[in-house]
Amino acid sequence: MLSAKLIFLVMLLVNFRSLPFAWHIRVFLPVLRLRLQYYLLRFRIMLKPKEVRAKILTDWGEALCPIGANPFELVTVQHGWATVDDSDYNGHLSNSSYAKALDAARLKLVLKAFPAFARSGGWMALGSTHYHFIQEIPFHARYQIRLSIGAWDHKWMFVIARYVTFPKNRRVIETNSDGAKPSKTPTTSSDFPRVSLRTPAEASVTPATPGDTSEVDTSLQAEKTAEAMKALAAAQSRIIEPDGAVLHCVAISCICFKHGRITVPPGVILPCEGFSKPPNATSDLAFSLTNPPAHWKKAQALRVAPSGSVPAFAKFLKGGWRDVPEGERWWEDALDGPIEEQRKANLQVFDYIRKGMEATRSIR
Repeated sequence: MLSAKLIFLVMLLVNFRSLPFAWHIRVFLPVLRLRLQYYLLRFRIMLKPKEVRAKILTDWGEALCPIGANPFELVTVQHGWATVDDSDYNGHLSNSSYAKALDAARLKLVLKAFPAFARSGGWMALGSTHYHFIQEIPFHARYQIRLSIGAWDHKWMFVIARYVTFPKNRRVIETNSDGAKPSKTPTTSSDFPRVSLRTPAEASVTPATPGDTSEVDTSLQAEKTAEAMKALAAAQSRIIEPDGAVLHCVAISCICFKHGRITVPPGVILPCEGFSKPPNATSDLAFSLTNPPAHWKKAQALRVAPSGSVPAFAKFLKGGWRDVPEGERWWEDALDGPIEEQRKANLQVFDYIRKGMEATRSIR
């Protein structure tokens, strides 16, 4: 009986990440942390006057926004672990676990990139997710999910998730065969670290004669050549990120922003959160909380007293932006220039995926 209880306890510990509500805790943990910070702040300022408390809480919430950030450069990182319950019988992370881990990563991106939208009562709907599996993540390996914004149109936003690991022997990746550091260009199957191969012919090996030890040397050299060929094949199968991480999977999520049943264009939300095109070339100061972009005051005026409020901001998102005259739509100017150019270029790539999948609906 004791041994059965011990086995049962071990099974629970091994599969603790798949216990009831474990997924919910993992996904909503960032929300709980943010809530805890909010309540701790309220506790610290509880003795201050009401007006002062309101301003402190408002400033804290506004400071969460990515003020002046380039939407294509913001990256969130979710850490993962290929545990027993997340791995399959082949000894690597199962395909279903990629999707399960991505749920938590997406919510983390929402809290970092769209805190004002979430505070106003908005939510994000997932339209589709497409996975491109490149190389398996082995059992017990630590990995990262790096999320970034890829592009958007009048309705959809495309989010890129890159699953990466760091090899134990990073020296092999960080230096070439000649000892020099590789360039920052990501390594692909057609651009991999060069592996020096030395064959018996290249070594000018003397033909073996009876009783000659050169036959042993030839065998050793052949064995080294075979090992080098294996290393070359492994290098070809790997795609290396600029920081030396190994890319295992790329996932594209197609999401839209909702306020109730109303869809809010991403091009309206992004400037309201503080995203902006880079400062002028003549400016030495990057945008930040102390040096915000020009449109930031207009975004704050929608939701910050005395000119605005959170309900007024929600009304703007639900369709109030349509009532603004064409020449006064400040959110369009906030993301023009290089941001708009990159958005259009990236959108062409994502459109291939979306239109291709939509076309498969007619295939029987």
